[in-house]
Amino acid sequence: MRLSGNSGCLILSPIILIGLIGLNNWNRTQMKRIRQIFADQETGGNMARKKKTSVNFGVIGLGMGRYHLEGYLNAPSCNLIGIADIDENRLKDCKEKYGIKNAFKDYHDLLAMKELDAVSVALPNFLHKPVVIDALNAGKHVMTEKPMALNAQEGEEMRDVAKKQGLILMLHFNNRYRADIQLIKKYVDNGEFGDIYYAKTGWIRRRGVPGAGSWFSNKKLSGGGPLIDLGVHVIDMTMYMMGCPKPVGVMGSVVQAFPEFSKYGTFDVEDFASAYIRFDNGATMAVEVSWAQNCQSEKQYSEIYGTKAGANLSPLTIWTEQNGIMIDIEPKSLKGLSQFEHFADCILNKKTPISSADDGVAMMKILDAIYASSETKREVVINCD
Repeated sequence: MRLSGNSGCLILSPIILIGLIGLNNWNRTQMKRIRQIFADQETGGNMARKKKTSVNFGVIGLGMGRYHLEGYLNAPSCNLIGIADIDENRLKDCKEKYGIKNAFKDYHDLLAMKELDAVSVALPNFLHKPVVIDALNAGKHVMTEKPMALNAQEGEEMRDVAKKQGLILMLHFNNRYRADIQLIKKYVDNGEFGDIYYAKTGWIRRRGVPGAGSWFSNKKLSGGGPLIDLGVHVIDMTMYMMGCPKPVGVMGSVVQAFPEFSKYGTFDVEDFASAYIRFDNGATMAVEVSWAQNCQSEKQYSEIYGTKAGANLSPLTIWTEQNGIMIDIEPKSLKGLSQFEHFADCILNKKTPISSADDGVAMMKILDAIYASSETKREVVINCD
């Protein structure tokens, strides 16, 4: 006789059970059957205790979604079992190129697969909220492309559904998983940079408007211009290196300096944005992003400054003082993380992702505040509690 660890029920052995009921009431066939029942029960218990080691994924949207698709195919704990896209040519191409059996024009058919555990949503910004919520309500964990949504309110709704369903909603903040950024974050967390008091970051293009006249340049569909397209990347990765301080206030400005792009179609978003972000620990960050600028060359940069050391990502260099002399250190042999393997690990072991839904909402609040500050020409207070 034993107490089952799985159900909390009292389990009687066949001999005790037969003794309680009465030996005379049992023939050999019944004896064989009752022994089989208990053998099946033991086998089932062992299977229940066996830990799941892989996750079944699907990808919705095969534009940017191809990056997700290949990420899952290269991750040991990930099984890519289905894809969805309204474009038949994309769907056919991915199905044949990657040997994917289940391919659907309607993403609801993908979500209906019982064996599917999670999906990546890699669609235009205005579709993030409805598709992510559909996936969560279908019982699937979700990784969604950046930006999380069109605004913070949509992001909060998505996060709340994930919490209600007890599912993971992870943001595709891919830069957090880079080797150089992981290294700086580790040093900052270990106190080797001292107190981080300032950072500056930017992404400047000379003439790099993505699909002028498409959904990218339509505010109703995209949520904004380079601020929501490029700024979301550089602001997030720099905040992450700083140790994820809480934003409390923003001064910002957005400008449409090249209205001639409207000749290609709707272009009611900014093509340049700048901002100054304050954090709860007293640190600040300066930001500039542009799709089109009359400058010498395109550049992407991120620098952080602490009381013990500073760092630049282009290329990765750490600046510090040694024996009264300033020195430059260029770390080598770096290894990043697979965000797809990390997503699977979070699902299998019930972990909070490095790039969580809360991080996504905080980013949307910063972006909303920059747009609002540009309109009011005043600092906008941010509440991320």
